This record gives sequence, C-alpha cells and structure tokens, in this order.
Amino acid sequence: MHSWKAGYVNELYLLLYRKKVGIFGAVSILLPVLFAVSLQALEPVLGLLVVGGSFPIQMLGFYTALWIPLFILTLTGDQFPHEVASRTLKLAFLRPNTRFHIFTAKVAAQGTAVAVLLMLLFVVTLLCAMFTGAPLGLAEGLSAAKAYAAAFASMLALSAVFVFAAQFFKSASGFVVFGIALYAAAKLAPFFVQSFPAFSPVSYTDWHLLWLNDGVPAGRRITASLFLLSSSLLFFAFGYYKFDRKEV
Repeated sequence: MHSWKAGYVNELYLLLYRKKVGIFGAVSILLPVLFAVSLQALEPVLGLLVVGGSFPIQMLGFYTALWIPLFILTLTGDQFPHEVASRTLKLAFLRPNTRFHIFTAKVAAQGTAVAVLLMLLFVVTLLCAMFTGAPLGLAEGLSAAKAYAAAFASMLALSAVFVFAAQFFKSASGFVVFGIALYAAAKLAPFFVQSFPAFSPVSYTDWHLLWLNDGVPAGRRITASLFLLSSSLLFFAFGYYKFDRKEV
C-alpha cells in the first residue's frame, strides 16, 4: 500500500509540473469570466438577464461536452503513449511496484486532476454568477453542486474509455488525433444509429441533467448509474489487461 501511495503522489507531481495542466487551469478560470462578461455586456441589447443563477449549470454543459474531454485526452496521452515513446515508463518498473500499482496510480491521479478541475470550474462559475448580480440562493447552489458531482461520474467513465484506447498507441500526438476522431464519431453516431446511446458512455456527458430534473424516474437514474459504473470497470479492466502485456 505504501508503494502504491508513493506512486500515486509521484503521478500527481508529474501532472502538476506539466505546462499543459497549468495552461488548462488558467484557461478554465478565464473561460467562465469571459463568458460572464460578454453576456453581461449583451444584457442591454437582449433586454433580459442573461447571466442567471443557472450559469454554473449552463457552463457545465460546455465543459463536459468539449473542455474536460480534451483535458482528459491530453492527460492520457502524456501518461501513457508519451511515456512509452520517451521510455520514461521503464523507470516506474524499476521501483518495487507491480504493473497493477503503476496503472491504478496513473488512473487515480487522472481522476484526481479531473475532480480538481471540476471543483475549480464550479467555484469560478459560481463566483461569476454572484458578481454579475444574478439571484443565487442556497437551492441553486446545491443544485449546481449536485450537477458537478454527477458530471464527475460521467467523466470518469469517459476517462476509462480513453485510457483503454491509449494502450494501443506509442505516440501521444497519434493518440490525441485518434481520440478526437473517436469522440466525434461517438457523438455523431446517435444520428445514424438510434440505439447507439444505450451502449456508449460517451452519450452520457450530459448525464448531470438527469439529476436536475425531478420528473426523471428513480429507476432511470439507477440504471444510468449502473451503466456508467459497469462501463468504467469494464474499460478499466480492458485497459489494464493491455497495459500488463505491453512491451516498453
């Protein structure tokens, strides 16, 4: 357990010192601020309050559809294909860690980074809504917190898919290009195959909306939760199986 914890902390430090992570963090702070300022400037033209108490949830739809998947793709490319190409993954095998410890430490570090990014986005959007004078009560704040917590579960499932796909690549750039194409194809597939969303965790990037709609039956929420959980475990197991047999 001590060796796994050391590996996990090491992975967190590696993420922390990557310039890409810092850039994503900085842009994540600027994006909602720019959106809020722009919408506030358009308020006299539109004649209504465009930045309301639902601003954090409105922004979450953009985050989970584009911004966080791109963040996960970047992290996955650096953690797996890039380390294989640069041969730094071999260094991890020199420590008294099993491949399972190394793999789970990387996945856990990535999940922690996604959680921190979501918390950062939640706080910034909440502050933007407050400073623009939007009526934001305790109920709206709790609702937004619930939506961001639900979004974390769907992003974990998406992360498991990308981690599995990354095991087939030895180039970070090649994986990122493939990941973007795969994600776009999975998003477009429901327009051609109506039953596709029922079998694709990519279709659940807006899963947080189910938890905001009181009219959604509890059975549907439970079914969706079990699907996301099973998808995460399945792709995690496939990813580890491929990682365990990878030559580095």
